[in-house]
Amino acid sequence: MLSRLPVEQLEGHETPGRGMVADLYGARVTFPTCRPGWMETLAFALPSESVLRAIAEASPHGVVEIGAGTGYWARLLHDRAVDVVAFDVAPPPSVDNPWFAGMTPWYPVGRGDESAVDRHARRTLLLVWPTRNEDWGAAAVERFAEAGGERLAFVGETVGGGTGDDRLHALLGELDRCWSCAYDIQTSPCVCGIRARWRGTDIIELPHSGDDELRLYVRDDSRAALTPVPTSTAQTPWRQRARHAFRRVHPEALSH
Repeated sequence: MLSRLPVEQLEGHETPGRGMVADLYGARVTFPTCRPGWMETLAFALPSESVLRAIAEASPHGVVEIGAGTGYWARLLHDRAVDVVAFDVAPPPSVDNPWFAGMTPWYPVGRGDESAVDRHARRTLLLVWPTRNEDWGAAAVERFAEAGGERLAFVGETVGGGTGDDRLHALLGELDRCWSCAYDIQTSPCVCGIRARWRGTDIIELPHSGDDELRLYVRDDSRAALTPVPTSTAQTPWRQRARHAFRRVHPEALSH
């Protein structure tokens, strides 16, 4: 099993020291309060044991990870008896990977994009920090649903944060309307006509990772397409969290 355990080892240390982190994660890792220190050798987010356990329990047929980077999450899950296949469009040490060029992967990461989910619909789809304002995360969750996928594990921030785009968060059911059209917010893209394909079942916060959290979903094809009018007057905790996050990014919507 991988000797460098997840960030849970840092519990109780609000500002872990450089020496402690170097001992846990290797000399190349810099100060952990800055995300680049972690991502240079590991990933954009670090899991706790409870997060890994939740993914494992939600994945009776294994995991397919898209955008796997170094394969760090895949390795940790593999070491906990989860069958994992991992893909990235530019697997390390490829120089075409802007984040992990030259890095030795922690786990075998195959070359592949979101189309890889077509062959692995029985598995749980894992997305860890899909790139902000890029569409591959949304394409992966939509394609996975079309392929018959039933379970999804998303690691990142809610709508308005640093992960994915508005289309991804609409597909995950985090929006109750198209905010762009409802309030003429030019900085937010129109998501009218997008129908949520997933329903949230659990949330687990990641320690020492700001607003990062694991969110588990199951496929739900009963949702209506988004319009400028709210799809429901009753807000779920998920939508309420997303609405607050959206308004932090778009203060012009605060009056509505």
